[in-house]
Amino acid sequence: MKQETREQIESLKGMIESCFTYGGADKDTWNFERYILPYKKELGTKLFNYVHKEHNDYLKKNYAIKKNVYTDNEGCTYNELIKIK
Repeated sequence: MKQETREQIESLKGMIESCFTYGGADKDTWNFERYILPYKKELGTKLFNYVHKEHNDYLKKNYAIKKNVYTDNEGCTYNELIKIK
């Protein structure tokens, strides 16, 4: 696998984690359509679908979302992924 492809996969995984933390990363979410789906063009349908399913399932099985763990000086709140297993 090319280094560029590996980097794109890691970038996709990071985006899936961010979306998972803030509203969900399932295919029926706005986050998926807006932030995750653009990776499909770079990776191709088969690889994209595989990485999305595997990583999203992994997050669901192994992490919980702790909400409002930090508030910045502008009043924006942040969530955190907490490993449960």
